[in-house]
Amino acid sequence: MSFVYIAPLLDNSAFKVGKAIAPSSRISQLRRYYEFDLTRVLIVDCKTVDNAFSLESILHKACQGKRVFMPYDGGTEFFSHDVYDETVNIANSVCAINNYRTIPFVRERMDDPVDEVALIVAAFSNKIRARRLELNLTQAELAGISGLSVRTIGHIENECKSAFHNVVSVLRALNLEHLFAELEISAPLRLRASRQKD
Repeated sequence: MSFVYIAPLLDNSAFKVGKAIAPSSRISQLRRYYEFDLTRVLIVDCKTVDNAFSLESILHKACQGKRVFMPYDGGTEFFSHDVYDETVNIANSVCAINNYRTIPFVRERMDDPVDEVALIVAAFSNKIRARRLELNLTQAELAGISGLSVRTIGHIENECKSAFHNVVSVLRALNLEHLFAELEISAPLRLRASRQKD
């Protein structure tokens, strides 16, 4: 899963268009620097990373010439508020055509419509598996190199609720999940290393 979000500033001067695997967490992180109007945040579940890249690109092009550079994290993806309504309309049109769903911004875990910790753990697991396959290693070979058991490698790659899940939960609570910003993977890889089956 991957998401695109449109988040207007509270003073109506600008809005941010971005993509994230955990959008509510990303917006919460950005709130350290910016005051958003959380009642008007639009989050689109694009289903895959490729779809999210496409939608984000469409929205950025629609805002061409309206970029507003902000001084902090994410500051290159803000645009003048005078094209906010048009941008939201474009996003809603793309949602209708592609059957994407929109979700509200929420921060509290009990109200969260998306298990963002699970999304981050899944992305991390997929990244590890993708890299192992890229290096043409079996799970047994990776276990030997890393000093872990084959079972542990399997648990990591299969997104089990391990100690890492707990670490991500703590990082999310501390607004540090931006450390995983490069982990977006569209779907688990089902390939195997070519030398032998795991």
